[in-house]
Amino acid sequence: MDGVIYFGSDGVSANHLFSLQARTGKLRWKRSSPTQIYATPAVVDGVVYYCARDDHVYAVKAADGELVWKTRAGYPQDDFSVFSDMLKSSPAVAGDKLFIGVGLDLLALDRRTGTLLWKASTGGQVDSSPLVVGGTVYVGSDDQNFYGFSADTGAERWRYRTGARISASPQIGEGLVLIGSNDGFLYAFEAAP
Repeated sequence: MDGVIYFGSDGVSANHLFSLQARTGKLRWKRSSPTQIYATPAVVDGVVYYCARDDHVYAVKAADGELVWKTRAGYPQDDFSVFSDMLKSSPAVAGDKLFIGVGLDLLALDRRTGTLLWKASTGGQVDSSPLVVGGTVYVGSDDQNFYGFSADTGAERWRYRTGARISASPQIGEGLVLIGSNDGFLYAFEAAP
């Protein structure tokens, strides 16, 4: 973003969120994290949003890594349950909301304060990163369903069952929302208004 790369680490002895100059690779800053950061952060309006295995979603200033807010995600992690991590989804920002898959849920947070606005449950783990198109938030789940939730309220608008779990993240193109499933198929849906 604007010539800067932001990424997290999952080191054994130390974990950080890094900010590097894209052209030179020079370190701008690094922020210590109590646990691993698996998902890609989102950067909007000078704020970096990310989640870590310590069961929190964070917002930090893009300029220097200073903490803006920290919110508990609701799915505590066992230090040794590497293959059952509940925080692999990358955040999506739309308007004043931040959307992220945590555990079996899709969360909507106020992006300025980190306050939980709503939570929508699925029947399986949400590793898929959400996509916001218009007033709908799309996300896949390990319960084999692809969901569309209202961005305003979290109400389920629809779901489509595929033949296997969905860990891929949806994309938009040519007015279609695309999602891959572990059943080996690519699904295309008309984007809701």
